[in-house]
Amino acid sequence: MSEDLRGKAVFVTGASSGIGRAVALHLLEQGCRVWGTARAARRLEDLPGLHPLELDFARPETIDAAWNEAVRASGGIEVVVQNAGAGWFGPLEETGDEAASTQWQVLVGGPARLLRLAAGHLRARRGGKIIGIGSIAGELPMPYFSHYSAGKAAFGALMAGWWMELRPFGVQVVDLRPGDIRTEFNHAVRRSPAVSSPYAAEAERAWAEACRLLDAAPGPERVAREVAALIRHPHPPAVRRCGDRFQVMAAALAGLLPRAWVLGLIRRYYRLGGGG
Repeated sequence: MSEDLRGKAVFVTGASSGIGRAVALHLLEQGCRVWGTARAARRLEDLPGLHPLELDFARPETIDAAWNEAVRASGGIEVVVQNAGAGWFGPLEETGDEAASTQWQVLVGGPARLLRLAAGHLRARRGGKIIGIGSIAGELPMPYFSHYSAGKAAFGALMAGWWMELRPFGVQVVDLRPGDIRTEFNHAVRRSPAVSSPYAAEAERAWAEACRLLDAAPGPERVAREVAALIRHPHPPAVRRCGDRFQVMAAALAGLLPRAWVLGLIRRYYRLGGGG
């Protein structure tokens, strides 16, 4: 029997745009009580019924404050949807330590801190769900998005750890991995290489193709419906992929094929040729 969403207390990060906004809106429509976060809470004011909170993974103190306020106001959070993140586009050789560290904090360090708080809360309740929005990029790394892809791969490993460690306490953990989703993501991405970079020409081709694929991708409502279905599901899977069918199938099959062959195909997918 599926769970009723009405009245369920849900904590959603990154709710001001893209996937997070679509998830928050859909869950509100389903009757959930939603505490949504953004780096600036004022960006959430146009979401009627949502309880806005400020949370910036680059500022750890805001993570604790937002979580504690949501728990206090709700009387107990039942579902956590970790979605917030950001991307950095550019050659690995030209990505400095500060940019790499910031990317890691936003994709791994900050979410790890939040989920540590959530785990203790849900464990004490002996139930609940954690749904982490990962990415197929963690399985099929995107050229020139290497730190983003690495962060999503690491996040997937953390989700696997939470699944194993929280299972005895009745807490269900799902790593939801979308493929390309049509959002403002590419507009928010920080871009690196300089025109003079030896990588510039190829990086520009990869960027143009990434933008084309995103423009043709399913909308974030696809992910929002998937999140609602996972919350309802009495026994959700540990990993769920969604989005473009080709990308979902490719990710499922990639582990069965030689890695060099897969990486060469990814280069071709982004119009870069096989290389080598």
